[in-house]
Amino acid sequence: MSLYKKTLRKTAHFQTHHPYFTLVVLVVLTLLVSTGMSNVKTVASLEKMMPEDMEEIKYFNVLRDNFLGKDMIGIVIDVDMESQNEKGIFDIRDKRVLEYIENLKEQIGQEDDVIETFGVTNILRDINNNELPDEETFNSLLKEKKTAALISNYINDDFSTTYIIANTDVGTDDLRLNNLAEAIYDDINDAGRPAGIKVRVTGIPIIQQELSRMIKHDRISTMWISALLVFIIILLLYRNFFSSLLPVIVVVTSVTWLYGTMGYFNLGISTLAGGVAAIVMGIGIDYAIHLMNRYKYERKHGKKIIEAIEEAVVSTGAALIATALTTLAAFFAFLFGKMPEMGRFGTLMIIGIAYALFFTIIGLPALLVIEEKLVVFYRKKIKKILD
Repeated sequence: MSLYKKTLRKTAHFQTHHPYFTLVVLVVLTLLVSTGMSNVKTVASLEKMMPEDMEEIKYFNVLRDNFLGKDMIGIVIDVDMESQNEKGIFDIRDKRVLEYIENLKEQIGQEDDVIETFGVTNILRDINNNELPDEETFNSLLKEKKTAALISNYINDDFSTTYIIANTDVGTDDLRLNNLAEAIYDDINDAGRPAGIKVRVTGIPIIQQELSRMIKHDRISTMWISALLVFIIILLLYRNFFSSLLPVIVVVTSVTWLYGTMGYFNLGISTLAGGVAAIVMGIGIDYAIHLMNRYKYERKHGKKIIEAIEEAVVSTGAALIATALTTLAAFFAFLFGKMPEMGRFGTLMIIGIAYALFFTIIGLPALLVIEEKLVVFYRKKIKKILD
């Protein structure tokens, strides 16, 4: 018998004789690894998805460092025409709006990553003795063509919309970006917003923050939707709840370890890699089903639990390892591309598939033994009750 077959048989033999010990060790390790899941970072910045040595990126960074030095966030303030509030605001020239703009500018300007803020109140103070005008004074200021032209850069023609600009230097730092976005939303609510206006936030940093939130949401939802669909299909195949659950446990554990590893080793997840859990499940479930089918085949032909599992692991193990290696080789090629995003995706797939293979060979056999023992136990218990 070759070395790899001896190794597979010894692996199966240990699990069949110590199934509960094997399961407890794997559960404890999984719980430890799963703590890293909360540290998984999202990659929403386009610059991080592009090669660092790309000339266009280099030139953009030079411009930002020496001339631009900032990323823009826009806070759009609209009159809410549908407001039913009797004291609501129906014109941006209302002094309550101007006071709110001033308060909001001041609060946002105090945030750590904000370089400067400006809006229509900057101009109004400059031309009105450093005071905010009431609506009557505002209208008189508009009679001056030069002043009206300056104000029109910040307020639209029907006086229903204005904006505040906040320049930042968060760049590609996703953590700072998320913290700043959350702080701005808090400032909007804390600055004394009057009834009758709507406030919206936009700009590249905000778009990236929203993209990051969507990636996090889709990462979790695709994982559980994939697990549910896989379980339903296997249930239709085996027509046995517990037998259908075992392969799903294997692939869910694999994905849990994948995300835990990502958290511990600072491997971010992006739009391309967001569906990696579903792909790992789709590939990994094949390994588990192949081993289970061979095990059930051996059981039907009269072999005992231990013999059937050892035969299944030895006979299918080589094929599973060969299949996994060829798949890993395909994703390994992604690491040689120029796009960091492709390399990141390839790395995550390699880790995920390796875990799926590992838990199929070390984990599933122990689960099969425990399942059989539980079935026998409950059959005896039911028979005893009926008798």
